[in-house]
Amino acid sequence: MWPGITYETCAWERDTDELALIPKSRRRKILPTYEAAVPASIAALPVEISASLARRIAEVEVSLARFDQAQAMRNYSLPALLLRSESSSSSQIEQLTSSMRNVALAELSERAPANALLIAGNVAAMREALGQSGEVDIDSICAIHDVLLRGTHEAMGLRDEQVWIGGSPYSPHGAMFVPPHADRVQACLDDLIAFAAREDVPPVVKAAIFHAQFETIHPFTDGNGRTGRTLLHRMLAADEVLLHTMLPVSAGLLHDVERYMDALNAYHDGAFEPMIECLTDALELAVVIGSRIASDVDDILARWASANTDRVGSASHRLPALLVEQPVVDVAYVASHLGITDRAARNLIDAACERDILVKMGNAKRGAFYQAADLIVVLEEASSLEGIRRIAAR
Repeated sequence: MWPGITYETCAWERDTDELALIPKSRRRKILPTYEAAVPASIAALPVEISASLARRIAEVEVSLARFDQAQAMRNYSLPALLLRSESSSSSQIEQLTSSMRNVALAELSERAPANALLIAGNVAAMREALGQSGEVDIDSICAIHDVLLRGTHEAMGLRDEQVWIGGSPYSPHGAMFVPPHADRVQACLDDLIAFAAREDVPPVVKAAIFHAQFETIHPFTDGNGRTGRTLLHRMLAADEVLLHTMLPVSAGLLHDVERYMDALNAYHDGAFEPMIECLTDALELAVVIGSRIASDVDDILARWASANTDRVGSASHRLPALLVEQPVVDVAYVASHLGITDRAARNLIDAACERDILVKMGNAKRGAFYQAADLIVVLEEASSLEGIRRIAAR
């Protein structure tokens, strides 16, 4: 056990004009002070886990290494597909849902549904995290968060106001949890970054504790959960647990969201093992889900290849790998990424439609877009709670 969070009394002020807009029944519950959390400093705290948990983590790390190495041998980018599954699952934990087809569309068109655009922001944030190198620091965390919320009206950068979870939208009184006062955020993050640099803590253990502490700090006005789960991948990559790929960790967490939330709450009381156990189980399931996706994609690409009678080296043989990276395309995207003319791209797409590789999407107002329906089905299965549970039960 570690020291749990403590609380401090802070002043709560609202100007007269703002108070006038709040219903009287709510106004009476607003007090001049409130209690905000003060997280423990963890940079130098000892981290000791049970022998049984240490053995489980060692077994999972072997599975992670095997999965990671297997992806390095593929001739297509499985991580490009997995990050969509991960982004969708992470968003579902926040009750933010959309079809995978619309999420892929949102990466090409701003006319996609609003939720799809927000989840596409999560995809972009994952790409930012996977593209970063070196140690995790505050600038890299803020860069991930900025990409996540780009195009929204939410404030970027570290928060300068109080936030809270649950309760009333008018004040933190009665909230389920009130993160630290804004004046403490910078120091709390400095302490967290110092913890991230430690070399005496096993990577999975470090990632779990880092995540729980980050969510306790809640350093942004919005997007903390999705940023925090993205940082799990950043931490695992920084400690070289995953070198060639990433895993749908949030799919593992989505499998039992209540347990995940309970683990975060237990961390507030100083118990960090529940969060470590939760992440370990999520990683174990993520390997199963990732392996299922890889196997299904292998089968799809083999079927497409058998239907392709074009000469070797033609653009049609390069199209499948492109569709794994972007399962919804238009003529301009195909032409640009395959280095061919628009006319050649149009002919290529027409041929792919004839071979049932691509299917035209129906909304003419959005322009002519085409989906790799087989890949979309795989993503939907691996991103929905029902699909995740079916995969876990196999």
